[in-house]
Amino acid sequence: MTQAASNERPATGGESSRAGGDLPRVLVLGTGGTIAGVAPAASAATGAGYTAGVLGVDALLAAAPGVERVASLACVQLCNIDSKDAQPESWVQWARAIEDWRARPGVAGCVLTHGSDTLEETAYALDCLLAPGAPVVLTAAMLPAGALSADGPRNLYDAVRVAADPAAARRGVLCVMHGRVHAARDVSKEFAGRVDAFGSGERGPLGFIGSAGLRFTRELPAAPGERPCWRAPAAWPRVELVCSHSGADGALVRALLAQSLQGLLQPPLRALVVLGTGSGTVHRDLQAALDEAAAAGVRVQVVPRHGACQGGEFDGLNAVKVRVQMMLQPPI
Repeated sequence: MTQAASNERPATGGESSRAGGDLPRVLVLGTGGTIAGVAPAASAATGAGYTAGVLGVDALLAAAPGVERVASLACVQLCNIDSKDAQPESWVQWARAIEDWRARPGVAGCVLTHGSDTLEETAYALDCLLAPGAPVVLTAAMLPAGALSADGPRNLYDAVRVAADPAAARRGVLCVMHGRVHAARDVSKEFAGRVDAFGSGERGPLGFIGSAGLRFTRELPAAPGERPCWRAPAAWPRVELVCSHSGADGALVRALLAQSLQGLLQPPLRALVVLGTGSGTVHRDLQAALDEAAAAGVRVQVVPRHGACQGGEFDGLNAVKVRVQMMLQPPI
């Protein structure tokens, strides 16, 4: 990872201010992604063939005119990566940066720019790791900087507006994309090729941000204080995703189990999240292999292949978020 660099961007004269003469203080953390991506000159307009994680967060803010009138901004470039390459260790680093900022007096909130591919995993991990408090808002883009109608500048502008608004506090980690405010627990990337790529399933977004300001239209299923706040493990356990499908014979599960029991797989296999067909059914041959893994002490959790779990310990979570929670849970 690149070394973090900080740059204060104070409010300038002539701008609107809050009572007392100060705009709300918001930290913007940059981690890369498409929002910081750049395409070759020949395809800059369409964004085709772009490279993610090129521009720094200061450049992203410069491309969002008027954001300096929303908040007094501090910028920190934590890293500049394609989000497909994010690691669990990244979640801990980013959570610590957010905690350090929230501990300062008088801060309003924090924005984290991120790639869209794993945004839902990072958002939920941070939601689990961070205590309720000042708003934490993730945002991303589906088009790189420089593309026609690039969505990054507006998404970043809206994310800063949400982070600066006291109404967003103590609602858990939020994701702002395309004028919608999503809860970390609910949000998922539903479309790979649309600018309006993110949704919140049957529950829908928590609210909206637009010309009418920030409007929350529903509450979280549980108050933030009722949700567990997990500690990051000293060493991240291995929790793998396995999919049930026609012809699933369990060979992959048996290979993982054998490598783990022989000490050749490090860290060893702790759990399997199984994407089941329908509401969570599993091919009989795969089930036999899963039974062998369970007998060897590996936790097996079956979830729907599509959408979120309904009821139980993982209610409302999709498969990748179930994996995040199982990685954070202490061993049984």
